[in-house]
Amino acid sequence: MSKPLSLLPLPSNILLILNKAGYTTVGDLKGSTVDDLAAELKVPVSEAAKILQSVESRPIATPSTTTIYTEPSINGNEDTIETATALKLFPASQSAAAMLANLKIAKTPDEALNNLVGGGLRKGTCLEIAGPPGSGKGSLALEFIRGAVDEDMDVLIVDCQNSMHPSRIVDALDENAKHSIHRVCTNGYAEFFSFLNQLPSYLSSHPKISLVFFSVLSNAFQLIQNHTIKSRLLNLLKAKLTTLNIISIATVQLSTKLQNPDGSAANFDTAGAKAMMLPSLNVGNDGESGWFPSQRSYRILLWRETDGMRYLRVTAVPTSKNPNANSSSFTIDDGRVRLSPV
Repeated sequence: MSKPLSLLPLPSNILLILNKAGYTTVGDLKGSTVDDLAAELKVPVSEAAKILQSVESRPIATPSTTTIYTEPSINGNEDTIETATALKLFPASQSAAAMLANLKIAKTPDEALNNLVGGGLRKGTCLEIAGPPGSGKGSLALEFIRGAVDEDMDVLIVDCQNSMHPSRIVDALDENAKHSIHRVCTNGYAEFFSFLNQLPSYLSSHPKISLVFFSVLSNAFQLIQNHTIKSRLLNLLKAKLTTLNIISIATVQLSTKLQNPDGSAANFDTAGAKAMMLPSLNVGNDGESGWFPSQRSYRILLWRETDGMRYLRVTAVPTSKNPNANSSSFTIDDGRVRLSPV
């Protein structure tokens, strides 16, 4: 399988132009000349040369001053995301303050809620919050974001669906906490992976960022129909997160999937198959999502019953894919999530 172009360090606007012209993998550009590609894409010859050079060398994302995305910040000013050189970003040794920062935990005010994720989220752990629209996924994520800010951590919100609007963040946080939030919007998987290539450099230039929240991560993969490509891109995301010393939280939608009684993937011709509502990024036959390293991750499923009651269940913890946890009801009052007393 030829490597997807979205994995190369190309600007998001160039990836979009290539995709519209039918170029999605490195193999699609084989045999192309600079002049022919420039004419077909309607881009300058110099830009076409850069594309082919990137394809031929397949370099790892390098420091650049190219703007990935410009988003109005919470205080109304523009935040331009840029990269910097590694020599400037990586100190020769860690200070005592930096080492202490690794011990910080993102907690909510609700201890019962914290206990669901081992007492709180530590650096290196991931949390997937899955559920249908309106189930409270964003509200639950904001609880841990508040906890991170209270521990003097900065938070990066990667908004994949424009669902985490700045006004919602402003309402959820204290006045002094607004400056601890960074927000980037990505539209589609091309922009998402273009930003992901630059994420290590961005985190290095913003060392206080300890939590990255992928809002509606499933939306970044929504238009990818090829199962193999989708799996490879999810594995790339997992590999990237494994190397970063951060807390990762993602909200994902549910989708209808066919399963055998033993939990393996099925199709319409499989006898005894049942239709199940599962996290939409669940692409493995073993029922395991592909975006996070399972040995350090928690998964929580949210839903609402017909009477309006909200429920959640922990479906995986780092020590077990099947924790056999009971369902717990919860409420959302003034944007705050609280587990109901047992």
